[in-house]
Amino acid sequence: MNHDILQTFLAYLKAENKAQAVTFAMKLIEESKTTIEELYLDILAPSLIYFQCEEHDEDICIWKEHFRTSIIRTILESCYQYVLKRSAQIKPINKKIVVLTPAFEYHEIGAIMNTHFMMLEGFDANYIGANTPRSEILSAIRAYKPDYVALSVTNPYNIVVTKQTTDEIKRYFPEVGIILGGQAFKDRNHLDNIQFDEVLNSLSDLKAFSKKVAS
Repeated sequence: MNHDILQTFLAYLKAENKAQAVTFAMKLIEESKTTIEELYLDILAPSLIYFQCEEHDEDICIWKEHFRTSIIRTILESCYQYVLKRSAQIKPINKKIVVLTPAFEYHEIGAIMNTHFMMLEGFDANYIGANTPRSEILSAIRAYKPDYVALSVTNPYNIVVTKQTTDEIKRYFPEVGIILGGQAFKDRNHLDNIQFDEVLNSLSDLKAFSKKVAS
């Protein structure tokens, strides 16, 4: 990815110019200057990771971070149409995945990105929301009858509720596979005592998983 492209995008974000940031990102896709994967991994994800607030007021910094996240979310929603077009040309794997973040986990950008990546690998994947209570997760499983439930966890403080959630999923739906992902699981120690079937923390992990499932 061209370094200048990232810097231009970051300049729009720093100026909090949502219109220009969204327009710039969409032109990259429309003019085939980048793929969806490159846009997400090389531009959007770094723009969140490298966010630095120059204000001294913590409340202002929180607001600025939330606004930046809302811009990224708008771009992801705008990209959905292009994800659909590409996924329609991919041989389906015929496995259904419900993607969510568990209760008290509000970081959803990674979950949305990975839902799109799953679609581009041929999965029937749907993101159902952030901060999802255990009762609603169980209801979603009953309604959608997925093959897998993917839980994205960013905050390590949410490991306990994740364990409680996976315990209930396996208790009531032992046939449903559990996929874990997110920054919280970069530390493999956080997987101790949690019931799961797969850990996917990168696009290469997902591609390997899709090959295994499709074979």
